[in-house]
Amino acid sequence: MIQIRTDSSRRYECAHLICAYLLANKKIRAAVTSREIARFHHLSRKSSQSISAMLNFLYTNQIRESRFGFYIMGTAPFRKCDYPHRYTIELIDEARGLL
Repeated sequence: MIQIRTDSSRRYECAHLICAYLLANKKIRAAVTSREIARFHHLSRKSSQSISAMLNFLYTNQIRESRFGFYIMGTAPFRKCDYPHRYTIELIDEARGLL
């Protein structure tokens, strides 16, 4: 499996796509996959990989920062195979105000 790395500007783009997906569906918390988000925005499979890389980065490092507008519930996995296929994502307060 090829590792996809995302730079900081790409992370913000992915974060915007994730927040837009949740806001468009009027959800504060949802269990989603990167493929669902990419499909919603009519993006390619390559974009789905970038979104997945972003979600993996936030999930393993347990990052919860308001600059992204959301956080992923759960703890860091012990092995690569422990990554969830579905991430439980919750909007942070600033993004909730947009609902």
